[in-house]
Amino acid sequence: MSETMQKTSDIEDVLKVLDRVQSEYKKQAPGQAAAYERLRQDSHEPGAESDPQFRTRVAYAVQDVERLLGPTLQSDHPLHSEMSGRAAHYPGLTEPAVAAMMQETHRLKQPVVNAIRSLAGELVEGRQDPDHPDIAHTIDKLKATVFPEPGAKSETEHTHSAEVPRDSNGGPDSTSRSASPGGGNPPNQESPAAGKPEQSHSPDPHQDTGPKTAGGEKNAPENRSTAETNTAQGKEEPKRKDEKPEATEREEVRVIRGGGFARLAEAIGSRIESQPVNPGPSWMEKAADFSARLHNARDEKSLEATERLGKDAVEALREIKERPASSIMASISDAARSDPDGMAGVLSEMKAGGKYADLHSQFVTEKQNNQAFAAQLENVSSKLEAYGKGREVAEATGQRMGMPGSVTQRFNQIDAEIGKSAAEVPGKKEGASALEEMSEKVREMVQKAVTAVTDFMKRMSPGPSNSPSP
Repeated sequence: MSETMQKTSDIEDVLKVLDRVQSEYKKQAPGQAAAYERLRQDSHEPGAESDPQFRTRVAYAVQDVERLLGPTLQSDHPLHSEMSGRAAHYPGLTEPAVAAMMQETHRLKQPVVNAIRSLAGELVEGRQDPDHPDIAHTIDKLKATVFPEPGAKSETEHTHSAEVPRDSNGGPDSTSRSASPGGGNPPNQESPAAGKPEQSHSPDPHQDTGPKTAGGEKNAPENRSTAETNTAQGKEEPKRKDEKPEATEREEVRVIRGGGFARLAEAIGSRIESQPVNPGPSWMEKAADFSARLHNARDEKSLEATERLGKDAVEALREIKERPASSIMASISDAARSDPDGMAGVLSEMKAGGKYADLHSQFVTEKQNNQAFAAQLENVSSKLEAYGKGREVAEATGQRMGMPGSVTQRFNQIDAEIGKSAAEVPGKKEGASALEEMSEKVREMVQKAVTAVTDFMKRMSPGPSNSPSP
């Protein structure tokens, strides 16, 4: 396949490489191709390219395509090494046996790979306990499939153990069906062809009784040919010896009753070749679901952390207003009560040459000489800055989750408290409040919250009735 574009370290370049083989991929594995289309849709989500979970899903897709179509992502591609490494791991997997099997997925067949990835996902999500007997049994069966004992055939290579071998005429080959795994005959069992090949087969008196007696005599004439005799032997022999060969075969393919993964692992041992050529995309769907839940969990933790930052900022503002380490705060409050514009008018004029230049001078002196007061101001500034950054992230999270209104409502009370209090505390810059030093985006959000709370309080406390006078 010729490269028609410059290879880059952008994950989108890997997806474009996979895009170019999708027509052939759909022909040979429509189920997996459909799963890849869902992965392609997810690639357009904000932040997908930098998400480790998403990049791992892309690596799985590369490995699955190459398992079917051969080398697709060239070895000199900048992301070839990363894709190979991610395809051999499952994020968050700590179970060593399953982790070892993940490293072998490049050489296994797709049904086995799907089973390993599904089991890894169940373990990472905590829905399965590796110490549970059922899951431990599953892991052991998969290990036997991936790492067969020396001299034993790998389950990914031999044919269906329950397939009935056929003779040259298309009928059941009784000799092959009763053969031991190592070749020859099972212990303590003679070959049907051994002994007396020319001797006619006499009916079993325990089986041919009642109405079948006449039929048995009719089917055993003296002049029956040797070929007919051998054919009858081939059909009748498996019913002898208490039907041990068939019982043994049924034991080989019987699924041990237990959890879902136990049944899956047992089925792999006997039905690996009977799996469909195009396995369903369950592993990719699970990976996508797991990735979405991880995103949601991270988003919730981020929102909770921002709430804590907001509460810290509210507490810092409350402390400097209610328990200030300097009397200058009381002087500023007194001036605000007599100013037509209130606190906003005082703080805007606390600067050199302003109406309240003397308050500004006292304020600067207190910051320089009163360490406790300076610490309070610094605490307010740092807490507001931290909350401002977190609040912007929370707003972006709400947009990405498609629920901006819910996020806004969640922070409405904190925003309102911060907006009201920060507007009454001097900032680092002269002539500005602490609120004005926050970013424009955050300032707009908290001011909207203040307005919303104020309007709500007015509605809850209506003024005198406007009924017409008599």
